[in-house]
Amino acid sequence: MKIFIFILYICIFFSTNIASAKTIEEILNRGSIKVCALSDRLPFSSKNGKVNGLQIELATEISKELNVDLEVIWLRYRFHARKAGCDLMMEAVAKKDDDADKKDIEGAKPLTRASDSKKSKLPPQVSVPIIRYETYLVGRSDIINNKNNLASVKNLNIGVMRGTWSHMLMQKYKIKYRTKFETEAKLIQGLTDREIDAAFISSPQYWWYLKNNPNSDLKYIDDFDFTRDVALNVGILMRGADKNTVDIINGILKKLLKNNIIQDIYSSYGIKYVTPTES
Repeated sequence: MKIFIFILYICIFFSTNIASAKTIEEILNRGSIKVCALSDRLPFSSKNGKVNGLQIELATEISKELNVDLEVIWLRYRFHARKAGCDLMMEAVAKKDDDADKKDIEGAKPLTRASDSKKSKLPPQVSVPIIRYETYLVGRSDIINNKNNLASVKNLNIGVMRGTWSHMLMQKYKIKYRTKFETEAKLIQGLTDREIDAAFISSPQYWWYLKNNPNSDLKYIDDFDFTRDVALNVGILMRGADKNTVDIINGILKKLLKNNIIQDIYSSYGIKYVTPTES
């Protein structure tokens, strides 16, 4: 009986919230903007950490520009966002027609793609790009020095996030790899514990690790030849947004970029800011 009541509660929660993503007019009338964020994913977001995370800080700036309150809907897993009724998800690939192989940075799929579905009257829309995420080969200097192509890492045990382009390359070229790590934070810890020789890690996660471990001997190579560009332009996902809403949010993001507010937020988390490339 208790299980039935719990399931009923979940169904009511999701059915109540699934239609609550709003246009800008409705957001202003409501007096708040709802943002979905993962509860334990620093440097991006954290419900109980000492810092809120850069995505929450950016969401706060957007709410200030709109002169509304910020309401954070905390999620354990990203796929819950589809039913949680959020107006914004603070991380999305900023090009709809990007190759599907480029969509993920870590196994938990932290990036959401804007849907091309015709089923929804107002399908998810992606904003202008606000930053570019790169992929680094990370390891100790004596191991990764001069290792900047696939042939050079043939004899290494490489850590990768499951489902990423790096993972696919390791399979294709029959390079020894491990995908046991659920998050990039655990991947870096595995590298520190010498469970692996090196790892392919997203640039924000590497810089955040270095900020918290300034004496670490882990170095990075940012010009690794993946045989293709695996970097991602990243923006914000808008749900239930009409053209006017998209234009307003994009205008706010452009203003924040022009005033270096977004760049300063990333910098405060120790992250090297990379300007997005033109789509």
